[in-house]
Amino acid sequence: MGRVLILVLLFVVALLSDEKKQLTSPEETLALLEGIKGEAIVIGSGPKEVHSFIDPYCSMSQLYIQQLFKNRSQMAAKYTVYIYLYELKRKNSAAMIENIYDAKDKVYMITQVMVEKQAMEVERLEDSDINEKIEKISKVAQKIGVFKRPFIITNGKAQ
Repeated sequence: MGRVLILVLLFVVALLSDEKKQLTSPEETLALLEGIKGEAIVIGSGPKEVHSFIDPYCSMSQLYIQQLFKNRSQMAAKYTVYIYLYELKRKNSAAMIENIYDAKDKVYMITQVMVEKQAMEVERLEDSDINEKIEKISKVAQKIGVFKRPFIITNGKAQ
């Protein structure tokens, strides 16, 4: 019985340590990101670029955004943060992502959803421009190997 337990524990540790990795080189990643910068929600105007793939309903993405907004004035001077909304399928956030991209003030909408945690009823928009934007981001995310949220990239490398 003891041996079986040890084998099971070793198997679980092996599974947990099988860490996923970025699929593209830093140079390839930067080239891919260059193609979707126009689709990003941008916060700040500092000299250092940070690219973040987030899901509005992901608790870790929410913590990341809360910290970003908590120190927003300091961060804005140092960094330009490109935020790409990329759904975690288990979070069922597609309608919210569409509505954030449709909002006149996308940063305000992110604040309401992810920082203030305002409950909002949203419906799928079926807007072809928004769907095209989401698909473009999704294709780049898949090429890079985005596997978690937030997925943060600096200098072409996942952090």
